Amino acid sequence: MNDDAEKIEQLQNILESQDETKSFAAISLALSLTDEEDRSLSLLATVRWLVQREHWRQAYGAAQLMTECYEKSEALQAVAAYLASIGHLEKAISIFDEAEKSSLAESLSAWQQAELLHHIAQSLRRMKAFFKADEVWEKAAIIAQKGTASPDLQDSLDAASVLAEIAVNFAEDGRIEKALSLAQQIKNVYKKENTLRQISENSQQIKKVA
Repeated sequence: MNDDAEKIEQLQNILESQDETKSFAAISLALSLTDEEDRSLSLLATVRWLVQREHWRQAYGAAQLMTECYEKSEALQAVAAYLASIGHLEKAISIFDEAEKSSLAESLSAWQQAELLHHIAQSLRRMKAFFKADEVWEKAAIIAQKGTASPDLQDSLDAASVLAEIAVNFAEDGRIEKALSLAQQIKNVYKKENTLRQISENSQQIKKVA
């Protein structure tokens, strides 16, 4: 077993043991991993573990030590969402801003950036920061639209999927016109038709309730 594998096993044992006295050891183990992907994933798991135990300051500190990556944004979102859940809204907004910045890292594909921004916007809306949520969704939609033009077929399809998710999200919230506008930007015919169908179903449901 190589050095990283041994450390990952030790970290897993700590997280599974739920021994909160070993929180610093868990962070240190995750940080010491040589492989960048393993390090990011292990730090994300550790941050979530700390948040679940309400140690948000430690979790926030660990998240800030992460290199710019998809997982860093997820880690910051986990901390911010927890703070929002206990009423620390101003601090939550501040950390969501950090998560947004991490979401725009140049190393990420357009669909990854858009997906992270979409998740941030959803969290902001849940905490009733409606204007801020719409700002982030606007950025997510623009990036996803650009991503659909990627020469890489899979990246293009993934970007289309994120754009579809955003459109359906607006439809579920009763914002049908906005949802339709976004759906029309989807280049993949199957995804576009499927998204329009979901929007139509939501529109009909809203009319029934009304």
